[in-house]
Amino acid sequence: MEDEKKNPRELPRVIRVKLHTLRPHPAALLIYLYKPKDIKILANTMVSAGQLEPIVINSKNEIVSGVRRFKAAQSLNWTEIEAIKMNNSPEEEIVSIVYRNQQRKKETREIIHEAEAILGLLGKKQGERRDLFKEQKDNPFGAIGKDRYEKAASVIGVVSGSTLRKLMQVVEFEKGPSENRKLGLVEKVVKEGLPPNRAHAMMKSFLAEKKEREERKSVKVKPTFTKDDVSIYNKSSAKMDEIKTGSIQVVFTSPPYYNLRNYGNSIKGKPELGHETSPQEFVNNLSTHFKDVSRVLKKTGSFFLNIGETYNRKENLLIPTRLLLRLCDKEGWYLVNEIIWRKTNSLPQPNERRLQPTYEKIFHLVKDPDKYYYEEFKMWNDKETKVVKAPGGRSTSSTAKKAGGLTLSKSYQKFKDFIDEQTVRNIITGPNASVRQTELKKIDSSKDHPALMPNYLPIIPILTTSKEGDIVLDPFSGSGTTGKIALLFGRKYVGYELNKENYELSLLDLTKTIKEKSKSAFDTVPIFK
Repeated sequence: MEDEKKNPRELPRVIRVKLHTLRPHPAALLIYLYKPKDIKILANTMVSAGQLEPIVINSKNEIVSGVRRFKAAQSLNWTEIEAIKMNNSPEEEIVSIVYRNQQRKKETREIIHEAEAILGLLGKKQGERRDLFKEQKDNPFGAIGKDRYEKAASVIGVVSGSTLRKLMQVVEFEKGPSENRKLGLVEKVVKEGLPPNRAHAMMKSFLAEKKEREERKSVKVKPTFTKDDVSIYNKSSAKMDEIKTGSIQVVFTSPPYYNLRNYGNSIKGKPELGHETSPQEFVNNLSTHFKDVSRVLKKTGSFFLNIGETYNRKENLLIPTRLLLRLCDKEGWYLVNEIIWRKTNSLPQPNERRLQPTYEKIFHLVKDPDKYYYEEFKMWNDKETKVVKAPGGRSTSSTAKKAGGLTLSKSYQKFKDFIDEQTVRNIITGPNASVRQTELKKIDSSKDHPALMPNYLPIIPILTTSKEGDIVLDPFSGSGTTGKIALLFGRKYVGYELNKENYELSLLDLTKTIKEKSKSAFDTVPIFK
C-alpha cells in the first residue's frame, strides 16, 4: 500500500506517433471486420472534422483501439496520428479491445469472435479472472459465482448473457462432428438472421434425436417384428415362408423402379433389384420375385402393383407394359383394372422433345376374375338416410331414419378430405409424398427415404377389395405406408423390407400408429351403403 502511494500510476497522455511505426493488434484483426466502405466513410469525416479521438496503443506500438481510424489515416496519407500509450498485460489488452468497442455497431460474426476471446480469458469456472476487468468503472465482475456468459456479455455490450450462452453453445456444437456442421446453424444466424434462441432450439432438437438414434443402435433390432395386427420382416420377399399359403387378401406394393435409385440392397455383391443390365432382365427378375405373392394370395384376393416408367435418353422403355404382359401371359395373373395415379404436383424431369410425365399406373391383378372380392365404393355424406315411400305407391314398414351399412372408424376422418375429392373411377388424384415425408421427419429427421408413397394411394384399393380384419401384404414395405393405412382402416398387415434403415423407420411409425389407434375413441361414420 505504501509503495502504491509513493509510485502512483501515471495518467495516460496524448502523444503523436508516426503511422509507419504502428500496426493493428493481432487480436483486433482476428475479432473485427474492417470493411473498405466503412474506412472510406470515416476518412471523409476525419477530413472535415479531424481526429476526434486518439487511438490507444501498447508498448509494442500495437493498436488496441482505433484500428479503423488508423486505416482511415493511412488512406488519407497522414504521416502522424494522435495516440495514448497504455501499459497492460496481454490479457488486459484483449479485454480492453472488446470493451472499447461496446458502442460500435457489430455484426454477429464479430460478436462471436469477441465472445471467444473473452470467454477464453475467463476460463470455465465462474468468478475466475475477476482482476481483468478493472478498467470498467462499475466493475460488475467482482461478484463471486457470476455467470461467465453474463460477464462476457457485459464487456461486449450488445447482447444479453442468456442469448450469448445459447449462441456460443451453437458455435461449439458446430466444432463437433461433420454432421453437426451440415445443419449450418451458425451460417444461418450470421447471414440469414436466424435468432440465436431459435438456432439453439434446433441444435437441442438435433442432439435429442441423435441421442435417441444412438440408443436405438445400441439395442440390437431383431429382423422380425410382430405385435398385435402387424408383422414386419427385415429380409427379401422373394421367399415369404413366414406366410401361410392362401392367407393374404390384398397385396399393395410399389417395387423398385428400373435403373432409377440405389437403395443399398445388394446381396453378396449381386446387383440389387432394379439395377439389371437390360429392361427385359429387370422384368424377368421382378416377375420371378412375385411368384410367392401368387402363393400367399387368396383366390378371392387382389394384387395392386404400382410401377413407373423409365426413360433412357429420348426413349420410353415401356417397363410397366413389359411387366404387365409378362405377368398376364406367363405368370397366370388377370388384369381387371388399370388405375391411373394422377399427380397434382409431379416433379419436373429433364427431357427432350416430349411432354412432362404426370402420372403412374397401378395394375389391379387377380388370380381368378370370377371370384375376387370387391365391394363398390360409395361416397359418404353427413346426412342420415331417410326411409321414404317407394315408387309406384309401394310403402315401407318404417318411416324412421337409419344409418348406413358398413362403417369406418375414426381413421376415416383423417382421410375425409381425400375421399371427398375423389370421383371414384379408375383415376386416383393427389400430390406427391411431401406430407408423408414430413410425418417421417418428425419421427426421425436423419432419415430421407428416396421414394416414399403418399398416404392416400392405397386407401381405395384396400377399402374396395378387403374387409375389416383381413390381411394386407406389402412385399416392398419401405417406410410402411401401406401398413399404416391398413391398420387405420381396421386391417392386419404383413410387410417385408430388405433395407435395415427403412425397416427400422417403419417399425417406429407403425408402432406409433398402433398406440394412437389403441388410445382413440372410435367415431363410426358410414362409407359403404
